[in-house]
Amino acid sequence: MTITIELPEEQAEALKAQAAAKGLSVEDWLQELARQHTPHSIARLQKTAPEEWARQFQAWAESHDSSTPVLSGEAMSRDSIYPDRL
Repeated sequence: MTITIELPEEQAEALKAQAAAKGLSVEDWLQELARQHTPHSIARLQKTAPEEWARQFQAWAESHDSSTPVLSGEAMSRDSIYPDRL
């Protein structure tokens, strides 16, 4: 099946950069994303060899923005999450 979508140039360039960072063509990277987000992806992972599962998990982990700030210990403390339960 072939699907064609129109993207703003800025978004297309961002996709190209993300694919290149993974050493993939845009087409291959988008196919990988599509496989990961299909309803049967969990069932397929359960049948996947441990090495392949680890590779896919690593790819998923690396797909997140690494510049996201980490919350402080105080922000993650139980007291800050449940202030009414002191």
